[in-house]
Amino acid sequence: MKKRLLSMCPIADETAKKRIAEYYDITERQSCTEEELFALAGTFEALIVPFTPTMLVTERVIDKASNLEIIASSYGGTRQNIADIYAIRKGISVIHTGASRERPMAEYTLALVLSSFLQINNYYHDMCAGEWPRFKYPRTRILKDRKVSVIGYGRIGKAIASLFHWFTPNITVVSKHLTQEEAAKDGVTLTTLNDAFAESEVIILAGGNTPENYHLIGAEQFALMQKDALFVNIARGRMVDEAAMAAAAATRQIFLALDVFETEPLPEDSPLRNKENILITPHRANNPIEFEERWKCLATDLVALANGQRPDSLLTVERAMTMSES
Repeated sequence: MKKRLLSMCPIADETAKKRIAEYYDITERQSCTEEELFALAGTFEALIVPFTPTMLVTERVIDKASNLEIIASSYGGTRQNIADIYAIRKGISVIHTGASRERPMAEYTLALVLSSFLQINNYYHDMCAGEWPRFKYPRTRILKDRKVSVIGYGRIGKAIASLFHWFTPNITVVSKHLTQEEAAKDGVTLTTLNDAFAESEVIILAGGNTPENYHLIGAEQFALMQKDALFVNIARGRMVDEAAMAAAAATRQIFLALDVFETEPLPEDSPLRNKENILITPHRANNPIEFEERWKCLATDLVALANGQRPDSLLTVERAMTMSES
């Protein structure tokens, strides 16, 4: 007998939907509130959860849904609207579509670095303003053989390191979970947070936003940066002391490339705006159409669970605790 699956959003990929339907009886909704889900709890063995700004699969929903076996996030992570650790501890399988974000976010990170190094963003704005800035800026640089440090080595951090290996062999990683042997296998070297800032020309923040990582990076780290070094944030704004970062960029010859901020939308009067040494984008690193591969990822993992297999995205409590909460 097929398991009953409630998808709290339309399944946009018809091929993926057909694969899921081979193993599950699907009910789709356009949306669902926590109250509505609570009323439905106990009538489905599996859930597909879309992104919502507030908690959706709460502990009380999980407690009422005594027959719930699977919670599948269709939006990369789980922590923003699923009581994932609570569910895992009750024996529920929690999966996500983080694999669909790896390459899009890695390429976006590469674009931020290359645009910053080559001053493409500044040339564009000057040209739009009617200037001819051919000799306005100092000589630019390329990424080849530069020393790069990646802070956080989950799916996205690992994808970034893998892509950047095509440009440079000099990649270090800041990670609490990677062993020396695993690092060597991936062709990277473990380092500390402060050494990453002191020794690298490019520092990329790609780790998970957890309470322990609030303001992980601040004045101490920015003071260590080399002249002309570049700091990139495609993780979460709350992981960086934004005031300290803005002050450092205003007083030192360093560069920033930022896709995320402590306050979003970024205030109009933010000191991060309109600076030649700061490239900013509006939290769009996960925007490429290839992110829609998430439905194929979800279908593959749901089919694996139906066949008694363990999919790669299946979370443990330890893995869940390292993921971003928002």
